[in-house]
Amino acid sequence: MEQLVIILALNGALVLTVSMVAGLFLYLSILNDRDPAAWHLLHAGGAGRGVMLLALAALIEQPALTPETASLAAWLIIFFVWTSMLAMGTRAISGDRGLRLEGSLPNRLVYISYGLGTLTVFPGFAILIYGLLKALLAS
Repeated sequence: MEQLVIILALNGALVLTVSMVAGLFLYLSILNDRDPAAWHLLHAGGAGRGVMLLALAALIEQPALTPETASLAAWLIIFFVWTSMLAMGTRAISGDRGLRLEGSLPNRLVYISYGLGTLTVFPGFAILIYGLLKALLAS
């Protein structure tokens, strides 16, 4: 489990780094009088996701789960974080919002990335919540 803690913390730190870089691009978009919304989303959304992974690293050993099941939950959540970061980054660079699976390649990439992340985040957190409730009831 120690390795899983390190993996979660490393991914959290990497996501926070990407978020800070996005903050620089947010600043540049404001200076150049361009719409900063997509860069703000990547900056703020990335910060929240990075902190979430760091928090998960701190508590991943608490749920009453097997190491394999805890690892599955963690990797599902990590996958969600990176697919949503890819979607937000692609949106910030291209301006495509990804609301439908049509149009330009960046638009389809945003759509698919958000969709794949959404499919993994709910099972990941369901496993985590199950393990936490199981641990709570056992104490």
